[in-house]
Amino acid sequence: MESSSIIYQKLEAFIKKYYTNELLKGIIFFLGLGLLYFLFTLFVEYFLWLKPMGRLFLFWSFIGVEAYLLLRFIGFPIFKLFKLQKGIDYKEASTIIGNHFSEVSDKLTNFLQLSENKNQSELLLASIDQKANALQPIPFGNAINFNSNKKFLPLAILPILFFAFFYLSGNSNLISQSLNRVVHFNSAFTPPAPFKFIVINDNLQTEQNKDFTLIVKTEGKVIPENAMIFIDDESYFMESTKPGEFQFKIEKPISNIAFHVEANAVSSPEYELKVVTVPSISNFEMVLNFPSYLNKKAEIIKGTGNAIIPEGTTVTWTMDTQATQNVDWTDLKFNFPFSKSENTFVLSKTISQNIEYQIRTSNEKVKHYEKLNYQISVIKDQFPTINVNNAPDSLKVDKSYVLGQLSDDYGLSKLHIVYYEKDKPQTAKRGIIAIKTANYDQFVFAFPSTLPVVEGVSYDYYFEVFDNDAPHHFKSSKSSVFSNRIATEQEKEDLVLQQQNNNINSLQKSLKNQDKQISELEKLQKAGKEKDNLEFKDQQKVNDFIKRQKQQDQMMKEFAEKMKDNLEKLKSDKKDDFKKELENRLEKADKDLEKNQKLLDELKELNDKIKNEELLEKLDQFKQNSKNQIKNLEQLVELTKKYYVEKKAEQIADKLEKLSEKQDKLADNEKENKSENQEEINKQFDAIQEELKDLDKENKDLKSPIDIPKDVDKEKSIDEDLKKASEELQKENKSKAKPKQKSASKKMKEMSMKMSESMESAEMEELEEDVKMLRQILDNLLAFSFSQEDLMTEFKGLKRGSPSFNKNLKIQQNLKQQFKHVDDSLFAMSLRNPKIAENITKEIGNVHYNIEKAIENLVDAQIAKGLSHQQYTISASNKLADFLSDLLNNMQMSMSKMGSGKPKPGKGDGQGMQLPDIIKKQQGLGDKMKEGMKKGAKPGEGKKPGKEINQVKVKRVNLVKTEKAEMEKVKEEKTERMVKTVKVMQKLF
Repeated sequence: MESSSIIYQKLEAFIKKYYTNELLKGIIFFLGLGLLYFLFTLFVEYFLWLKPMGRLFLFWSFIGVEAYLLLRFIGFPIFKLFKLQKGIDYKEASTIIGNHFSEVSDKLTNFLQLSENKNQSELLLASIDQKANALQPIPFGNAINFNSNKKFLPLAILPILFFAFFYLSGNSNLISQSLNRVVHFNSAFTPPAPFKFIVINDNLQTEQNKDFTLIVKTEGKVIPENAMIFIDDESYFMESTKPGEFQFKIEKPISNIAFHVEANAVSSPEYELKVVTVPSISNFEMVLNFPSYLNKKAEIIKGTGNAIIPEGTTVTWTMDTQATQNVDWTDLKFNFPFSKSENTFVLSKTISQNIEYQIRTSNEKVKHYEKLNYQISVIKDQFPTINVNNAPDSLKVDKSYVLGQLSDDYGLSKLHIVYYEKDKPQTAKRGIIAIKTANYDQFVFAFPSTLPVVEGVSYDYYFEVFDNDAPHHFKSSKSSVFSNRIATEQEKEDLVLQQQNNNINSLQKSLKNQDKQISELEKLQKAGKEKDNLEFKDQQKVNDFIKRQKQQDQMMKEFAEKMKDNLEKLKSDKKDDFKKELENRLEKADKDLEKNQKLLDELKELNDKIKNEELLEKLDQFKQNSKNQIKNLEQLVELTKKYYVEKKAEQIADKLEKLSEKQDKLADNEKENKSENQEEINKQFDAIQEELKDLDKENKDLKSPIDIPKDVDKEKSIDEDLKKASEELQKENKSKAKPKQKSASKKMKEMSMKMSESMESAEMEELEEDVKMLRQILDNLLAFSFSQEDLMTEFKGLKRGSPSFNKNLKIQQNLKQQFKHVDDSLFAMSLRNPKIAENITKEIGNVHYNIEKAIENLVDAQIAKGLSHQQYTISASNKLADFLSDLLNNMQMSMSKMGSGKPKPGKGDGQGMQLPDIIKKQQGLGDKMKEGMKKGAKPGEGKKPGKEINQVKVKRVNLVKTEKAEMEKVKEEKTERMVKTVKVMQKLF
C-alpha cells in the first residue's frame, strides 16, 4: 500500500508540473500577444489622431483583449494548478506518461484500473503492489520538459525589442504621446501650433555653487523638437523632458548669469539668473580617540557626523570651509563655537551619553545657512557575562566537570575561582584560571584541579570574571554556586566498587530480557517453517523483534562499557592477571555486540525483501550467536562479581590494618588519647563490621563462593575491648584504657592478616581444583568425540528403513545429552576461571547446533545432511579439545610456578554446582560413555572407542601421578604433558 501511495504522489507531482508548464507557456503568450496588441493600439492613435470616440473604442478594446489573454493563458492554468478548476485526471496523466515512456505503456493505466477495483483481494493487492514497485523508479516528471517552451520565446522578445528600439533611438515620445491620448480618451487633442517660451521656474535666483535647473516650455501650434540656450555668446542644446518642455542645468554658478532661449528661429526675452554667495563646507571629518583600556586605534569618519562609539570616546570635528565666518555646535541646550584657523574650524568633546546635535555655518549674508543634523550613539561598557553549568550527560565525563562561557563587550581581563568550606564563606580562597583577553572565551574545570584542598571536606565554589574596564575598576560578574566534596582515596575506591556492583545487577537484568528475546525468536522460526512465505503480519513481528533486539544490544553494550571503565579505575598494587583477563573479555564482548548489530541489519534487509529461506537461515545463525553471547556475558557477570568480592575483601583487610595502626598510635599518644577520638575509631570498626556482613551476603550470592575467613568471636572480642576502652577514657582513666586499646589493635591486625593470607592461598587451591576438573572434562570430551565418529560411520551404511536406524538415532540423542553435561561442567568452571573464554564457548555452541541439526535432518530422512552436521560436530568437538588441552597445559605451568596451596575445609553455600560435585559427575559421565559404546559395538568392527578412552584415561592417571611425585622437575613434566597431548590430538584428527 505504501508503494501505491508513492505512485499517486508521483502522479500528483506530474499533474502539478504539467500545469506549471502550461502556466509558463501562457506567460510567454500573454506577454508576446499582449505587447504586440499594445503596440498596434499606440500606432493606430499615433498616425490617425482619432477623435475621443475612436480613442474610447481603442482603449476598451485593449482592455478586453488583455483581459481575455490574461484569463486564457494565465488564469486557467493557475485555476487548474491549484485545483480551483478541474484539469486532467489520473487516467489522462497516465496516457501522457505512457506515450512518453515506452517502458510504462499501459502499465500505469492498468495500475489505476486495478486500484479502483473495489474487490480488494490479496491477489489483487499483491498485483497492485507489484506494478507499483515496477513503476516506482520511473520519473514521471521527465515527461514534461520546460525547455520545450523556448520555441515560443521569440513571440515575447519581439515586442520587447520594438520598445527597446524606440527608447534607444530617442523616439519614446511616439509611444508616450499616443499612450497619453488613448488613456485620456475624453480629452481633446489638436496638432501643434506656433509657440512661445514660458519660464516655469518661480524665481530666477540661486545660491553660490548650487546647481540651478532652468525649465522652459512652449505654448502654441508648433512644438519644437530642440531648443538652445545662449549664455555669454555661447549656445547649448537644452534637454527635452517631454514634448514642448526643455530644461538646462547651470552647474555651480559663481556670479550672475544672463541668457535667452531659441528654437525654430523663435527667441525668448533676455533673462538673468542672480547668484547669492553662501558659506560652504569643502571637507568634513571626525576623529574618534577611544579610551586607552580598549586598545583600539583612533578612527577617522569622513563626510558624516553620525557615529556609534564606546563610552568615554573623545570626538574631534574638523572642517574646511569657504565664505564662512563662524561654525557652531549645538544640542539645543548648549552651544559651543568651533575654533577657527583661516578657513579651518575645529572642536573636541568627550562623549559619555547619547546625543543629537547640529553643526551650523554662517556668514555676513546668511546666518545658520546649513543646519547639519547628526546623532552619536554611546555604547555603555556592560558587565561581563558568565554562564557555568555541569557537563551534560551526553559527554560522559565525571560529574565534577563544569563548562563555562565568558563574554564581554570590550574584552575580558581575568577569571577567578572562589572556594570555601561549606557554610564557611569566611574561609574563602581564590585561584586563577587562565583565559584569553578577548571578547569571548570558554573554559572547562574539574574541582579541585590543582587547588590546595583537604580530603574528606565539602566545599562550595563559584567563578568570578572581570572585564578590562579600568575607569570603572574592572567590573565583575559571578556564577552560580557549586558544591563538591573531596573524597578520600578509600571513598573513591568504595564508589568504584559500588558502581561496579550496580552495573553487574543492571547487566543481569538485561540478560534476563535477552532470554525472552530468544524465546520470541524461536516462535518466529517456528512460524517461518510452517509457511512458504511470511505474511505482512509476520514481517512486522520480525521487524519488531529486530528493533527490540537492537535496543537490548545497545543497553548491554553500555553496561559492558561501564563495567570495563570501572575495572580500569580500580587500583592494584601488583600485577592483576584476573583483572586483565576480565578487561579483555569485556572488550571482546563489546565487539561481539557490534557484530550482532550488523547481523540484525542483514535480517531486516532479508525481511524487507521477503526472502523466507535466507531469513530463516540468518535467524538460526543469530539465535546461535545470541546463545553464545548470553553465555559469555553470564560468565563475565559472575567473574566480575567474584572479582568485586575479592577486591572488597582486600579493601576491608586494608581498612582493618589501617584502623589497627590508628588505634595503636592513639593508645601511645597521651595528649590525643581522648574519649571522642576513641568513639570515632569505634564507629569506624562498626562500619567495617557492616561491610563484612554485606561482603558475606555478596559472597554467598556467587555460584562458586570464595573462602573468606569469618571469626565472629574475635569480632565480638574486639568490639568489647573498644567499648571498655571508651568507657575508661570517659572516666579519664587512660592507664586502664590503654591495654584494651592495644588488645583491640592487635586483634584487628590479626583479622587483617588472616583475610589477606586466605585470599592469597585461595588462588592456588582454585587452580589445583580447576586442573583436576579440566582433566576429567577433557577425557569425557575425547570419549564423546570417538563415540560421535563411530556413530557417524554407522549412519553412513544405513538407510531410512534399516532396523538399526532408530537405535542409532537414540544413541545420537544420548550423545547430545552427554555433551550437555560436558557443557554444564565447563560453564560452571568458566564462572570462576576467566581463561575459559569466547573461543571455547563458541565451539561448545557449534557442537550443540550441529548435533541438533543432525538429529533434525536424520529424523526427516535427510541422511546426507545429517552426516554433514555430524562431521561438523566432530570437527567442533576436536577444536574444543584442542583449546582445552592448551588451556590445561597453561594452567599446569602456572601451578608449577606458584607452588602448591594449602587445602581448605569448606567453600561456602553457593547457588551453583560446586567443583567436587562436578568432578564426581564427570567421572560418572565417562563411565556411562564407555558402557554405552561397549553396548553399541558390534563384533568385527575394528578398534573399539572404549579401548581408546581407557588408553586416554591411563595416560591422564599417569600424568597426575608423575606431577605429584616429581613436582620439582617442572620442565620435564611440561615436555611430557605436551608430547602426550599431541598424541591425543593426533588420534582425534
